[in-house]
Amino acid sequence: MGRGPFSHPGYRWLWSGQLVSIIGDQLFPMAVVALALDREESAFSLGVVFGSRFGALALLILVGGVLADRMDKLRLMMSSDVVRLAAVLLLIALGNGAPLWALALITFLMGAGESIFQPAHDSVVPSLVPEQTLEQANAATNMLKNIGQVVGPAGAGLLVAAVGPRSALWVDAATFAVSSLTLLVVGRQLGERRRPAARQEESMFAEAVAGIRVVVRMRWLMALEAMAVIHVLLAVGPWFVLVPLIAEDRLGGPAGYGLVLSAFALGGIGGAAAAGLTQKLFRRPGLWALAAISLFGVACLAFAVTSSLPVLVALFALGGAGVQFFDVLKTSAIQRHVPRTLLGRVFALDFFASFVGMPAGQMLAGLLVAGAGQAVTAMAVAGAVVFVTTLLPLAVRDVATLGAVAAEPPLPDAAEQTAAAAGGGTPE
Repeated sequence: MGRGPFSHPGYRWLWSGQLVSIIGDQLFPMAVVALALDREESAFSLGVVFGSRFGALALLILVGGVLADRMDKLRLMMSSDVVRLAAVLLLIALGNGAPLWALALITFLMGAGESIFQPAHDSVVPSLVPEQTLEQANAATNMLKNIGQVVGPAGAGLLVAAVGPRSALWVDAATFAVSSLTLLVVGRQLGERRRPAARQEESMFAEAVAGIRVVVRMRWLMALEAMAVIHVLLAVGPWFVLVPLIAEDRLGGPAGYGLVLSAFALGGIGGAAAAGLTQKLFRRPGLWALAAISLFGVACLAFAVTSSLPVLVALFALGGAGVQFFDVLKTSAIQRHVPRTLLGRVFALDFFASFVGMPAGQMLAGLLVAGAGQAVTAMAVAGAVVFVTTLLPLAVRDVATLGAVAAEPPLPDAAEQTAAAAGGGTPE
């Protein structure tokens, strides 16, 4: 058998289940949009509905991280699928007459399921593949997500338009059922290595605080998370507001905007693949990761020097590649250096850092920018922010190596982590 992650049956089944889930991830928002647009005050309805998802993530992502460290991760992921399946079935039952509060509740449940699923998924991967293939496994997962972003919205939109939102939701429900079945197979592949969760004596709040302390103590990781919060607040959040304004004025409207978004996602596929294929070449992966994510700053600055759509498409493909390259290396470093008993909480905090500043960043851009000219200037500022804040983490020890040569004493459960590196995966 090969040495890549797909030579391990557990990971193959996990990845296959997520391949099916990507379909559902795209179908649900399209169906909800179709239902909300049929209502009076459709813009208000969309804001309430999609705000409910963010509210669920903000409230429950740390809870999801604690549960991922307390419980059997595969059962937790299956529970998440069941919750989201029930939410979809409820929406099917209510149909076009669903009141706004019900749409908001259903979307909240979908966000709650996501907040439970994501930390468990990221923290179970090291149990399915050997340590030396973590980058390849994470690259394959990130490539899958980016493929979904490229083809998913268009495919989901066509399906909803062809068969209607209710029929599309039946397809969505089927994807969650298939995902749960693949997780059952993954559990069988782990067999006796699937260790039950140890009994916990601390409260969930105390365990959440313990996860925060771990991130703070691992100074290289804390530096990267702080950088992520700033990027999301001052660059990524505004990006979603400013680029449509620029596209409407200079890039041909929605078609140009769509090309830029697709290029970003397509570039991400290449960036994730590059990280998976070249990880063994890097003695200082942190330097390469930070250099890669600075390419997003290049894409932001490009609006100030050109209005050429082909050039911007190429640069945003490069920016997407850099973001995914960075993400694969950082995720793999977390999986490699954080003890298994803490992974769920650390990944929950990592996920939280990636979206906590998004609403404020979008609101800030909306309040300060009035037109395309100001939007170009604001994007140039965002690009400068990305460059400066990408350099700052290098002042922290071990960022350049992503914790590979840590000066701090080992965290609790380090013996388990060492055994995992030697044996190619510690039982979960």
